[in-house]
Amino acid sequence: MELRHLRYFVAVAEEGGFSRAARRLHVVQPTLSMQIRDLENELGGPLFDRGSRQTRLTPAGQAFLIEARRVLAQAERAQVAARLALRGETGAVRIGVAGAVVFGGILTARIRAFHEARPLVRIELREAGPETQRAAILAGELDVGFSALPAPLSEPLLTSAPASSVSFLVALPAGHVLAGHETLTAEQISGVELVEYTFDDGRGDLVSDLSRLARLKLWPASSRFRADSTLGVLALVAAGVGVTVVPAGVHRAAVPNVVYRPLAEPGLTTGFHLLHRTTETAPAVAAFLDTGEG
Repeated sequence: MELRHLRYFVAVAEEGGFSRAARRLHVVQPTLSMQIRDLENELGGPLFDRGSRQTRLTPAGQAFLIEARRVLAQAERAQVAARLALRGETGAVRIGVAGAVVFGGILTARIRAFHEARPLVRIELREAGPETQRAAILAGELDVGFSALPAPLSEPLLTSAPASSVSFLVALPAGHVLAGHETLTAEQISGVELVEYTFDDGRGDLVSDLSRLARLKLWPASSRFRADSTLGVLALVAAGVGVTVVPAGVHRAAVPNVVYRPLAEPGLTTGFHLLHRTTETAPAVAAFLDTGEG
């Protein structure tokens, strides 16, 4: 039994005759009659009463019509579902993020544009640092990641592209003596306690990396105060234990007792990268990667 047999049968039942059904189906009547005979032979009995002037359903035909319509409707739903999935209009995108990305608006703009274009796609966010994101993407647990670190050249299965570039802010306790300045320089904060913004692999922290890359002469952190998330770092700053350097946009977190001042170092920025598998087969994920920031 094929879907074609069910379509032919339903057409005859709804049209009340073979000739009208044949015109509706754009087939010749002998072909239609033969297909219905084949169906009846397979089922073991007649589905139509052909003795009257109008073709009528037998009791078996009436029962079969209900189920045939259900099967055809389900087949149509299956076709629609497959087409949507192939076009990347359904499915899921699992995204690894860090707090700085969320607060900076880098991620939200892209998600907004993607959701407007593909509202049926499920979106999942997981907070994770650079190393965790890489491992999860390679393991198939995440699809993409927004990271301060690009994909390593030593990993051919992973690639990345620049997503955005932002400047830096100094986060200080609200009553800090430096909070009275409109901007701050590396020299001004080099003599105060710096809260470490650590990476999840234990490799180092944002302040140390920033100092090295930009040749800033920041007083090394004592390692007494450290956190591996944006909110954790800001909580320590709010407690008054020190100051820290964060990417611009983090001020949107609006943590009580924390104020922000621009770090006045010309040309000093950090880049965020969009990580993903080198070969991506999921249409929804590929569509997300092709989405602009709106």
